Amino acid sequence: CSSDLVGFYEYLLMAEALGATPLPVLNNGVTCQFAGHQYVAPLDTEEDRARFNSIFVQDALDFIEFCNGPVDSKWGALRAEMGHPEPFNLKYLGIGNENRGDAFWERFDIMYNAVKEKYPEIVVVSTSGAADAGKEFDANMKEIDSKYANTIVDEHYYKNNDWFYSHRDRYNSDKVRGAEGLTYDRNRPTRVFVGEFANNMTNNDYASAMAEAAYWTGLERNSDMVVMAAYAPLFCKKGYNKWNSNLIWFDNRGMWRSCNYYYQKLFSEAGDRAFFMSDAMKGSAPDTTIYTSPTIDTATGEIFIKFVNSEAVDKRITVNTGSGTRYEAEMEFISSHDTSLKNQKEQNYYSSHPDYNKDPMDNVPPGMKERPGMREMAWRFAKRVSYNEAVVPHTVDLGTVKGKFELTMPENSVGILRLKSVK
Repeated sequence: CSSDLVGFYEYLLMAEALGATPLPVLNNGVTCQFAGHQYVAPLDTEEDRARFNSIFVQDALDFIEFCNGPVDSKWGALRAEMGHPEPFNLKYLGIGNENRGDAFWERFDIMYNAVKEKYPEIVVVSTSGAADAGKEFDANMKEIDSKYANTIVDEHYYKNNDWFYSHRDRYNSDKVRGAEGLTYDRNRPTRVFVGEFANNMTNNDYASAMAEAAYWTGLERNSDMVVMAAYAPLFCKKGYNKWNSNLIWFDNRGMWRSCNYYYQKLFSEAGDRAFFMSDAMKGSAPDTTIYTSPTIDTATGEIFIKFVNSEAVDKRITVNTGSGTRYEAEMEFISSHDTSLKNQKEQNYYSSHPDYNKDPMDNVPPGMKERPGMREMAWRFAKRVSYNEAVVPHTVDLGTVKGKFELTMPENSVGILRLKSVK
């Protein structure tokens, strides 16, 4: 990874400007396994341990003081001198990323204990590795369960559509995780951050957006266990991609928001409490192609129902609010009959690609090049990059509803039904 000249201070300012909660991740002296553990900070001698503490441990403590310390502290004073006297109120701190093995956990333990001793209020984020299951996942969860149960575990996985549809219940309280037989038990302090997830196999086509959105309804229904989740990666410049799934694509002149971006945008709205909602029915049986997640804002009474209709047919269902309250109802959704659509189009579709920058007169036969107006005509029909997106949200005003009412979910749709109470 590279910082691209963005330091922690710029990162913290960006999070503050966005109204987001920062979650910085610090190095603990062990390079990622994908880099072959090329560097492991030595701990063999007293000198080695002193050096490890002076670099990795002290950096972590200094960083927390820079974020949260008073202006009369060493690092709080520097923060104030840089133009931000108010603390950033850092809450979370990650140690390592997708790491594994004894060397990692030995160094994690040193940093974890140092942080918790001086700053017990900081929530440390640990790691389950780079997969949803298997030997690495099992070994990491065993370490976490035995020593670091009060951390938030960062889980990463990239899967296909079938996996996302079939694992919506992954974080149900009875689901076993790891080889020790423990479940996602709400009575234990450990919680989950799904720090990276996506279908990275189909290049942000609409089908992947539907599958991920269906999975997201399961994350939200289990939000007492899954406290945070993040699609990854976020940005990619056309022509320079090294990864097949990116939320936002761009080139030198514009950008394309992927289909996956739009379901995330729709699903970003939520209340503060989930509640039970019965299955949508198909005759006398539940419709297994419809996925939902309902929440309510307990302060305002506004209801949000996220839904996915993953079948290529409109579905008319009955919604029963179970009360005499009148609501202003609105549905916002994305939909596409063609599930192979990609908002960012193909990889060579960007403004600096040679196909879009060569002289269009090169395509004109030699005998026609000198005709009057030919150059203007050639440019008129030259290839152009369009930033139009095939899949964008649409909004339907459903008027005022009360008690039971009918709702039509469009084919292959991902959407949100908003119900705002009318006084």
